[in-house]
Amino acid sequence: MKGLIKTSIIIAVLIGVGIVTSIIITSNLSNRLAAAYEYGFEEGRAQGYEVGFREGSKAGYQEGSKIGHERSQDKDISDEETGFYFTYNPTCDELQAILAESNKTTAVEINNFAEANAIRTAYVRCQIARKAAERTVYVYHVVAFDTVDNGLIII
Repeated sequence: MKGLIKTSIIIAVLIGVGIVTSIIITSNLSNRLAAAYEYGFEEGRAQGYEVGFREGSKAGYQEGSKIGHERSQDKDISDEETGFYFTYNPTCDELQAILAESNKTTAVEINNFAEANAIRTAYVRCQIARKAAERTVYVYHVVAFDTVDNGLIII
């Protein structure tokens, strides 16, 4: 009988230890799973928000600028109404097509042609002086376009 009581007590203790260990492991895994889920949710939301915001801003900004430019072109030339002149940043393909059709050769002509076609552009004129003995000054003309797909293009 003593052996049966000892065996029963040992079995009860082992079952109790197993239950307590199982509870600890389950709660620890649940906490880890909840933390991983929360981290993944926040990280995905932050990345998705950033990408969506950038893409939506580009699309809305470009479409709004194009619509504003088209509406400004529809007005009567003799109409001297105060308004805005909208320019936009083109895609690289749009820029290549417009520059190919323009047949302009100087930076000033390219800049003027691009602005006449409602493309946002930057024109920079740099004077670079050489040594005093040469008595020469070089002037560089640069036109830059900020394309929406390939970034800054400098000509």
